Amino acid sequence: MEPFFLDLQPAIEKAVLHEMEKIRMEIGNEHIYSAALVTDSDCITLFLAVNTEEALARRDEADRTPERLAELRKYWSEELVRQVADGSFSLNRYIPDEWGYSDGTDSELNQISRQLYDLEASFSDTDDDAYDDVHEQFQEQFLETVTLVFEALRAEGVFDPETFCFIWMSDDDQTPDIENDSARRLNTPEQYEQFQTWTRLFNE
Repeated sequence: MEPFFLDLQPAIEKAVLHEMEKIRMEIGNEHIYSAALVTDSDCITLFLAVNTEEALARRDEADRTPERLAELRKYWSEELVRQVADGSFSLNRYIPDEWGYSDGTDSELNQISRQLYDLEASFSDTDDDAYDDVHEQFQEQFLETVTLVFEALRAEGVFDPETFCFIWMSDDDQTPDIENDSARRLNTPEQYEQFQTWTRLFNE
């Protein structure tokens, strides 16, 4: 798998660079505050999600209707719902599924997802006793590669220092650890602490 991932890193960097050029044209003068590379529990899909403060404000406004606040009370404390209602807390700030911008279905990242799927599918011939180890190695190499992509793109100025970057895995028990580890590694201590504060409130 090593040669595959050595080739994968520059391919993802190139794909993200192209998508960011398109997204910046789409958002105009809006202010980007966060970007995430999103995958699934098998690490066979990859897409870029980006959000702006303006898009976040539009999404948060939808959470402040009486009907939506009543629904939120089923899942969150009254204190947190009160903060959502008065605009002092956003449930959507670090949830890429709720963000305003991403690459399209015909993007280069979508093509990379197909390559990841094909590689993972090739493990089906692996002996049952060895499959878990092979798949775990695949996931570890993938996540490290995606993290290196973010580090390289930040160094190149594609993501400025104020943009909070992290990796997000949808619908998996590993998601908190992956979010946390990447957030700590890719951002300043101050940004990471802000993320941790939000996470604690979100999970109350």
